[in-house]
Amino acid sequence: MKLLEGLYVYPWLNPYENNANSYLLVGQVTTLVDVGHLRFVPELLRQMERDGLSPKAVSLLLSTHLHPDHHEGIGAFQGDSVMVAFHREEEGAMKEYSYSMYQLAGFKPPSVEATFYLQEGDLILGEDRWEVIHTPGHSPGSLCLYCPSKQVLITGDVLFYQGVGRTDLPGGDPQALAKSIRRLKALEVEYLLPGHGDILVGRDAVRRNFLWIEQMVLPYLL
Repeated sequence: MKLLEGLYVYPWLNPYENNANSYLLVGQVTTLVDVGHLRFVPELLRQMERDGLSPKAVSLLLSTHLHPDHHEGIGAFQGDSVMVAFHREEEGAMKEYSYSMYQLAGFKPPSVEATFYLQEGDLILGEDRWEVIHTPGHSPGSLCLYCPSKQVLITGDVLFYQGVGRTDLPGGDPQALAKSIRRLKALEVEYLLPGHGDILVGRDAVRRNFLWIEQMVLPYLL
């Protein structure tokens, strides 16, 4: 579904299966953010094709973090020339405990390596400038993407509509998550695109959501 010029959203709507929302940034470096579970990639690609977007146009696969519901499907692109990027700390976390998370859930960890690592600062995708924000808490290398010109914030599993990412998984840190959320709260956001659940449109709606989380959730993380 086209949300803005150059930005398509593919929310996961099935309440009986866990999977991440995916986002496609279309431009000179077309980027697919969070491909989701491997078994659901074909449906994601069909949705893209219905929007007139060829999967072959994707140049970069970007994972906000490496939990299976966001990253497992990266293996569907093995052998292609597409680049892969995530935060370096997620690679260490994957080696330490994420492999067991995959295996305990019955998934095979993807063997795809990063083409390059994302770090705090600008990410230039052709003519589009995004900011990479390192937001640990849900996992050590969780990151968010922010486009100042469009006031779009992609949050992964840092926060959602009236919710935040779990911190009881290996590598979770409640205090770090609270700090990350407060950093995001300072941004000018018109479109909040979380890793799960509904997107938020409108500055007032986004502001109210941050306020709700500040009052109802963060006190229990500190």
